[in-house]
Amino acid sequence: MNTTKPLVILALLTLASLTPWTLAQEPDPDRILEAVRRSTVQNEQLTLAGRLRHRESGKRHPFRMTVRRNQIAFLFEQAPQHTIVLDLGGERYRLREKLGNGGFVDVPAAKYGTIIRNTGVNYLDISLAYLYWPNAKFLKEDVVSERITWLLRVPNPDPSGPYATLDIWVDQQTGGLMRIQGYDRQGRLVKKMEVMDVQRVKAKDKKVWALEKMKILSIDPNTRRVTSLTYMEL
Repeated sequence: MNTTKPLVILALLTLASLTPWTLAQEPDPDRILEAVRRSTVQNEQLTLAGRLRHRESGKRHPFRMTVRRNQIAFLFEQAPQHTIVLDLGGERYRLREKLGNGGFVDVPAAKYGTIIRNTGVNYLDISLAYLYWPNAKFLKEDVVSERITWLLRVPNPDPSGPYATLDIWVDQQTGGLMRIQGYDRQGRLVKKMEVMDVQRVKAKDKKVWALEKMKILSIDPNTRRVTSLTYMEL
């Protein structure tokens, strides 16, 4: 499917329904991120089957993603069973997980860089924590997949995180996330996530736009070579 169609998505993942884009003409990074968060917490309830497909190992890791108002949950049912839940609020977020038959515990920021299921995807990649980071800066307008976007740079407030900064491309028309790039503390590119396809899915009595395919690349900062390629497919 052509990605020039309207996108209302996180990356890693919002599955937000289309909403009017009402930001002022003068780009304000805080208002842009607030609008993306607001779109995220107004999701219709739906459940989609998906998988992480890791190119290097050839392994596929199925999961079930459930989107409710103010919450996104990922359930990996293959042993060891693993559930990751992102609770969203107007100004806050909370990332929790449950392993096997245990109870839910908070995921500390120091664990956000931990790889999930031996793929190239970590906790931060599939969470929306960066939408709540302060001190975002507007860099410029840019074009991604023929869509006009705002490019924001967001510093990580936690030094233990996997990225020092993120560059985030936001579709000007819909507020959808089109591309995300992570950089280390030397300013070198180490991660790239980009929407490839979207789809129309039924949520209750209407259809909404949702992620169909995203590619997630891990990059060696010294050689600039791709070390891991993972597809998130729904």
